[in-house]
Amino acid sequence: MDELLPIGRFSRLCWLSIKALRIYDETGLLRPAYVDPDSGYRYYRPDQAATARVIATLRSLDMPLASIREVLAEPDPDRVRDLLDAYRVVLERRIDRHRHMLNRVETFIRKGAVMAYQITTRDTAPADVLGTTYPTTPDSLSETSAVAYHRLYEAIAAAGGRPDGPPRMVYLDMADDAWTIEACVPVAGVSEAPDGFSLRRAPGGLAALTRHVGPYEELGLAYREVEAWIEAQGLTSNGAPYDVYLNDPSQVSDPAKLETEIVWPVRRG
Repeated sequence: MDELLPIGRFSRLCWLSIKALRIYDETGLLRPAYVDPDSGYRYYRPDQAATARVIATLRSLDMPLASIREVLAEPDPDRVRDLLDAYRVVLERRIDRHRHMLNRVETFIRKGAVMAYQITTRDTAPADVLGTTYPTTPDSLSETSAVAYHRLYEAIAAAGGRPDGPPRMVYLDMADDAWTIEACVPVAGVSEAPDGFSLRRAPGGLAALTRHVGPYEELGLAYREVEAWIEAQGLTSNGAPYDVYLNDPSQVSDPAKLETEIVWPVRRG
């Protein structure tokens, strides 16, 4: 026990809180060298301080715990560099996205308003759509939807059909951070849904509509505007709202040029 440090002293050595060390223990990132069976008190070896600092540094960069665990478990230094380089790319993309968002905010400030949307009502046409429904979160929406649409277009081709309109994303449930989403595509020539997908007739009808030009991350601004407009017009929501993606993000290099139509089914009175 002489060579072991109690958790309080170890936390001071690492400049980490006891709470953080307990979390690292519970998640398996950094186990104590010894736990007193009677008191449950944790003890660490001095050489574990280097690992603790690595964890703290990577967490300060918002690296997920699972990714940190992978880095710590990797014995090959070259592979560790590859893992860290891959996360550097993630950070660079995040910085670019935030820089773009800041530029948009500056534009809003110069204009003296957040955003001006032209909102109207229109009778929408019904459509046969092939879709897949799945849970997601606001933070993972981009990644999960990319996978969903890739699978959808593969399924349409395998079923011998063809897309009959731009893809849609239907917001079925947005309770807190647990969202339920349907990614779907209007189709023609598909008579039966492949396994894992649904084929349904999306009803048409009256809807409030507007067009958003800009990054998908800013769609929340447009939805708030549409929701307020619906209330001000004395209309009532009549179904789940959805996005219609008017251009292909893989073909648009500048997120500021992405075009999305927002469709919110409504009824009068």
